[in-house]
Amino acid sequence: MAEVALIGAGNMGAAMLRGWLESGALTREQVVIADRDADRGETVARDLGVELATDGAGAVSGARIVFLAVKPQDAPAALEDISGSMSARKVLVSIAAGLTIGAIRKRLGEGPSVVRVMPNMGAQVGSAASGYTLDPGPEGFEFDDVIRLLEAFGVAVQVPEEQMDLVTALSGSGPAYFFLMVEALEEAGRSRGMDPYVARLLARETLWGAAGVLKKTEREAAELRQAVSSPGGTTLAALGEMERAGFVQMIDRAVEAARKRAGELSS
Repeated sequence: MAEVALIGAGNMGAAMLRGWLESGALTREQVVIADRDADRGETVARDLGVELATDGAGAVSGARIVFLAVKPQDAPAALEDISGSMSARKVLVSIAAGLTIGAIRKRLGEGPSVVRVMPNMGAQVGSAASGYTLDPGPEGFEFDDVIRLLEAFGVAVQVPEEQMDLVTALSGSGPAYFFLMVEALEEAGRSRGMDPYVARLLARETLWGAAGVLKKTEREAAELRQAVSSPGGTTLAALGEMERAGFVQMIDRAVEAARKRAGELSS
């Protein structure tokens, strides 16, 4: 009987599933999935060799850990589908943006334990940055297995629930900020006559390499920035222009806009 049920096999759900299987955190026999899109569910189940249930209720009936990996607008129906099968011995792990623990409890009651998680696209390559918050049910729950599964596709850190909207804005949406930077660098090269392939390669490898240095050395970002910036050199000229354009303030406003929107989704 499967230990983990995955409700929703879209991009994020499938990425988490691959992370569990490839890391050895779970075997194929320990997972059952369900998806309202029958074709998608069948494709993921076939490609990854896991069991496919006919519906959410069937998937969670024998599972101890239930991951809800659906879009926010689909969460109410998905929770309604499994509500009759969520006993106090189970835990629901939701990655639906803006879905609060309170909203989950309105659908499932006080019985099961609940974990609210915000992973990001990095899960597709085993490098997610996830924030999570825990809410044990009245009978309590040992969350070690849940945290182990979250860490199978990246890093995971516990935060108070009131900071989950900020987690969504900072790391959940964060990959898009990085991708926009890549786009801008590529276009800066192309618009000045550089071959598109060369501009693409240089922009991507530069940012990838910089991220690698940041992670491997564990030095502060400001320290590394200063190390690249020679007095009177090209880098300082570029950074000065970015400062005059309000780059730091722009990022701050972007994070705040995402945080507010996350709050609106949860209200």
